[in-house]
Amino acid sequence: MEEKAAPRQELQVNIRNMREGDIEEVLSIDRKITGKNRAFTYDFSPLGGELTMSVVAEAEGKIVGFLLGQSSTSSYDATDIAIVQNIGVDPGYLHYHIGTRLMQFFVDCCKKRGLDSIHAMVRSQDDQLIPFLKSMEFIEGKLVEFVKPLKR
Repeated sequence: MEEKAAPRQELQVNIRNMREGDIEEVLSIDRKITGKNRAFTYDFSPLGGELTMSVVAEAEGKIVGFLLGQSSTSSYDATDIAIVQNIGVDPGYLHYHIGTRLMQFFVDCCKKRGLDSIHAMVRSQDDQLIPFLKSMEFIEGKLVEFVKPLKR
């Protein structure tokens, strides 16, 4: 007789705009994902993002996901755009569609601001983020990155 997996419990998740007090929990999630100990500066470098364009997911009394965004004017076609600088979900909270909820909240915020499009730069071999972005109806843009390695 096969044993059935226990049904996953419903998780209550609240998506909201990021506040300054959230930074340490966001960094903790980033460390879990990347294994790196990066730090925020005022403009969220090196993770990127603007406080007013960034969102977090809360569950069980803590932050379990984040999306760091930024607004800009595209130098390519002079439109007002949003840029997804970084998105992350605590590994212990994967498969609850938290990334989807973060992105949808971000999309709604961008629409309210009257922005024309949302852009995200992704490594061409990223087999997790590319399918996620396509599932959120992102399409490949017109720009291609060129890099010149510098020898030391």
